[in-house]
Amino acid sequence: MEEIKLEKGDFRKNIAVAGLGLIGGSCTKALRRTKTGKIFGIDIDSGVLDKAAGCGAIDDGAVDAQAILQKSDIVIIALYPRETIEFIKDNAGHFKPGTIITDTCGIKEPIIEAAIKYLPKNVEFVGGHPMAGNEFQGFDAASPELFFDTNYIITPHDRNSGEGIRVIERLAALIGCRRVTRVEARAHDRIMSLVSQLPHIVAVSFANLAVGEKDMSVFMGRSFMDVTRVSVLNRELWTQILEMNNSNIIDRIEDMIDILQKVKNALSEQDKNSLQILFDNAVKGKRMCLY
Repeated sequence: MEEIKLEKGDFRKNIAVAGLGLIGGSCTKALRRTKTGKIFGIDIDSGVLDKAAGCGAIDDGAVDAQAILQKSDIVIIALYPRETIEFIKDNAGHFKPGTIITDTCGIKEPIIEAAIKYLPKNVEFVGGHPMAGNEFQGFDAASPELFFDTNYIITPHDRNSGEGIRVIERLAALIGCRRVTRVEARAHDRIMSLVSQLPHIVAVSFANLAVGEKDMSVFMGRSFMDVTRVSVLNRELWTQILEMNNSNIIDRIEDMIDILQKVKNALSEQDKNSLQILFDNAVKGKRMCLY
């Protein structure tokens, strides 16, 4: 794992963004504030393209990707994982030579495998993952501030060049990211199963416990709201992420079950010492995440 120092400045590249939802739309709005070339949008919804052009987020847009791809130096694919793979496969012959292509998916190994399989060698795919988002969806929820002060992960592979990686690092800086880290795709997927995917599963599980309970609103405090914040999620997106990273996530669920079983045993046996050890370990774990 390698942390990279970011550079900003002029970036005179024509950039296309495929998928103008929360992430893709936020990319266009953030890039519009910078010194880039033209910004293009690709989306299956012409109404979204009109909206993006109307607010100045893009210079031009199209439902059909081919014409846009042939005049773009960089392409950001901001689609769901399975749709990202389909976009790569369907448009493999439409990218102009020398194009740098990246994605925004929270799962990396299957995406990189597809890029290597389908893309010609005269273009370069650099796996990317901006660590940003919220519980909202669509272009209307997109914000130029979404990526401000966030982390950005790049997952290099054997067909990457140093220049291609540096281009995406510059791109991350331009949209507002604070730090870029390079990590191998398999390690990325293992780590994400803990820091992102398991918390979403816990939030969904916790919110499911509340179903059928009466008068919940009068008892809710910050702890309930904090734990369940990400339970209101994009169902299709998160189904894909969990399915495509299932082996790592199952391992993390087993780890969680083991810890819950220790808590249950400590309570059943009225074992104050074991319970407090778990609390102390939690403090250590939290501090490790912060520093």
